Amino acid sequence: MLSFVAAAFVSAASFDPAVAFGRMPYMTRVEVSPNGERLAAIYSNDGQNGLLIYELADNGIANRLIGETENLKIRRFSWKRDDRLVFSVAVPSNRYGTATVETRLLAVTPGEPDIDPLFKKPHKGDMPVQLQDRIVSYLPNDPKHILVEYSSPYSNDVSLYSVKVDRAGGHKVVSGARADSRHFITDMQGNVRARIGLSDGRRRLFLMTAEGKFKDVSHRVAAGEPRFSIAGFPNNPTKAFVLSDHETSTLALYVYNIDDDTFGEQLFSHPTSDVTGIHQRRSDGAAYGAYFAEDEWNIHYFGENIIQDLKQSVGGALGADEISYKGMNPQETMAVFWAADRGRPGQYYIYDIEASQITALPALYPELDGIALGRVISTSYKARDGLSIPAFVTLPPGVRSLEQAKDLPFIVHPHGGPNARDYAGFDWMTQYLAHLGYGVLQMNFRGSTGYGAEFQNAGNRQWGQAMQDDITDGTQWLIKNGYADADRVGIMGASYGGYAALMGAVKTPDLFNCAISINGVSSLPQVIEDEKDYTDGKYRTQHIGRLWSDRRMLRENSPRYRADEISVPVLLIAGEDDRVVPDSHSTRMHTALKRADVQSELVILPEGSHSLNVGDNRITALRTIGNFLGQCQRS
Repeated sequence: MLSFVAAAFVSAASFDPAVAFGRMPYMTRVEVSPNGERLAAIYSNDGQNGLLIYELADNGIANRLIGETENLKIRRFSWKRDDRLVFSVAVPSNRYGTATVETRLLAVTPGEPDIDPLFKKPHKGDMPVQLQDRIVSYLPNDPKHILVEYSSPYSNDVSLYSVKVDRAGGHKVVSGARADSRHFITDMQGNVRARIGLSDGRRRLFLMTAEGKFKDVSHRVAAGEPRFSIAGFPNNPTKAFVLSDHETSTLALYVYNIDDDTFGEQLFSHPTSDVTGIHQRRSDGAAYGAYFAEDEWNIHYFGENIIQDLKQSVGGALGADEISYKGMNPQETMAVFWAADRGRPGQYYIYDIEASQITALPALYPELDGIALGRVISTSYKARDGLSIPAFVTLPPGVRSLEQAKDLPFIVHPHGGPNARDYAGFDWMTQYLAHLGYGVLQMNFRGSTGYGAEFQNAGNRQWGQAMQDDITDGTQWLIKNGYADADRVGIMGASYGGYAALMGAVKTPDLFNCAISINGVSSLPQVIEDEKDYTDGKYRTQHIGRLWSDRRMLRENSPRYRADEISVPVLLIAGEDDRVVPDSHSTRMHTALKRADVQSELVILPEGSHSLNVGDNRITALRTIGNFLGQCQRS
């Protein structure tokens, strides 16, 4: 059994829900070294956060903690060799007067003190490469190099480089920059097989043929055509694995013939969920299975294989409701799984394949051990135009079904994105609200991803309109069925969800008795204007609208300009260093509310990010939310 540091026992008398639910998970992302002797994970406990390396062969003793700070966050990591771990950090910065998030690519040797940059320090007066961690391949047959794509500080053109993992500099161009390509895709061995990009507002796609030449198949990704994207490549130079909905309502997985531009065998499709990716065997790129989602992420396996066998063994031993495969070392001696009962945070497990031994890693939220959590119910309701909206209802502990839910205080909680979706698994904020006694409704309104192109496209240019109506209809469904007390319904969300909370207070002031916006958008024109400063920003905001031709619609659907129509208390929470939705959205909304004599509270989280992952910002946010709801939710 591994001897990891465990959190101290928390008595019921000292249980602080804001701390228990608002802490960062004990560990996220767990990866075993190639020889199975070490483990690396993103770690958080007792005020220490960072990338932690464990010596599995030495009874789980921590080898090294690469600590985070408020302005430096571990972004991603992976073992390159047994003695070399490559990782990147994200840092806030500023270029040409525009706020940016930058990444730095680094490497470390366990047991040694140095942290080695893999990019040379720029000359005086020059800027560093902004995004250094767009790793395309770890090159399994080359122990000294990885493939990284990046552009120079003074150009948007992206090249692919061979980058040494033992020292800075010496990068060599593998594939040169082209104006129509922003991203390279390789097969499992690191051979370049595709280029994708954007040119004149049109998506571009080029595939490598067996003759070693790129073939233009951009017609496959043209506007108005069925969706088409690369999922991966087998070792066969004439084939690709692709996702397409040319003959299905959702994305299906196909074998695609590159040379003659035709579809081969359909490997898997699901009637209500897009296939989102493929799991491949390292040795030859053969398909193990296809990823899709219903209430949670799933893998459809193609026949019997080692991963399916391992998952069944672990699942049988643990008896948990949910088992998820997370990875395996190249030697296939150690595998990582995550397991949980539905609605609980769960924990990671290491499975020693040769010894058939399972070792539990620490619980992700140790203070919640033994604490009753809210039950998550999968359901759906009809929008006013008849569209079925998938939804999840989390009930307070002790309420086991919707039939038992009678006149509860409720929080309507739309997700961010909006091109994203919610799942039925553990959600720290939702479970905190349930612990306080609230039911929580989360809906995957039109525009959410994963349910097919028609469902997602139904949300285009519908900020504050049809997407908002779906949220309103879900709230009325709660009240009509007697689940929610009509006098005690609040609305809250983050990012797009924060925008939807504010628009709910604008458009349906009699439906909600309070609104909470966390890092929420308050002005659609500001979103579009700000995005113009970034590469492809205009393309990314086309689903919202056009700044000039849609100016009336954009203003009508911006809560900042309709603050005088709000009549309920509003809580605004914003991260000081949010580089996705600047805190000016919240500060200007607060000013507009004050001018309209609307009760408004503004909390700026120091050095806060968009995802509330800095310091104790999650805990502060939960305490603030709990106090605010206690004041505005009428009994």
